Amino acid sequence: MLMRAASAERLHHAYLIVGPTGVGKRDFAERLSHALLCSEPAENAPCGKCPRCALNTAGTHPDLTRLEWIDKARVISVDQIRKLTEQLTLTTTYGPNRIAIINKAHTMTRAAANSLLKTLEEPGKGCVLILLADNDAHLPVTIRSRCQRVVLPLPDPSVALEWLREQKVSNPEIALEFAHGAPLRAKERGEEVDLGAIAEVKNRFIEFLTLDFEPAELAATTSTVLGTRDALTLFLQWTTEHIKNVEFSSPTGRSSTNGPPAERQYLSRALERFQYSLRLDNPSLKTQTVLEGVLADIRIMRVRTRAETIQ
Repeated sequence: MLMRAASAERLHHAYLIVGPTGVGKRDFAERLSHALLCSEPAENAPCGKCPRCALNTAGTHPDLTRLEWIDKARVISVDQIRKLTEQLTLTTTYGPNRIAIINKAHTMTRAAANSLLKTLEEPGKGCVLILLADNDAHLPVTIRSRCQRVVLPLPDPSVALEWLREQKVSNPEIALEFAHGAPLRAKERGEEVDLGAIAEVKNRFIEFLTLDFEPAELAATTSTVLGTRDALTLFLQWTTEHIKNVEFSSPTGRSSTNGPPAERQYLSRALERFQYSLRLDNPSLKTQTVLEGVLADIRIMRVRTRAETIQ
């Protein structure tokens, strides 16, 4: 779509690429930029052979500017935007486009956004701005309204899993769960953590939900491979997944394969407990301590619910 617009000389001066972390926004922006700057693009892609493509590959194309966080800063400052707008006023070296990619645009300070606004209102000839945002709701309406929005959603899980297998990621299912469905993030996180150990944690957690599994043991095992927020997020995700399995396993809504029946009410309460714990996440507390408390509460819920069922 975007390359057709470029061929017809109807390219918009600003695009806002929106999607969750790890879905490939930056790769998409780079690919698009290289295609727009290529002297002989073919089939909506850069040729990869011309001198301009060589410059892009080396990261030295004079008509392409990338804006990122500087050092440990977690925002894009007004000074960065001012320097960028000065560059965008320069004449292109190769033409016809001068492109700027602003990564994590949703972290611009208010002053930075206001500084960018003038460029969005009066873009120079051939100027194309590509803003990348995990959540465009954090951007001012004045910025959003002057950009053409392009959404990159999470891919279908089967497609993401196939890609992860091609990338030789071990335990791709666990990697994708760990990354909340974002394949690039799954690949990156899969290289940082022991996916086999997380798979074992998942097996023990499902046993904990359905059987009389010791919470302290599960908390200790989990804390060796996961931090508090990651552990609680995965517990929440796995509980939701288990509820779906229970709901569709039989007309009664009870599990017929994983030991004693898992009541809807108990699982719903467990889900609420994990959600509540995530909201109260305190980084000063040890992971094992937090998990022991949460899992002990859920074990009590299970005992009470099943006692009520017997009565």
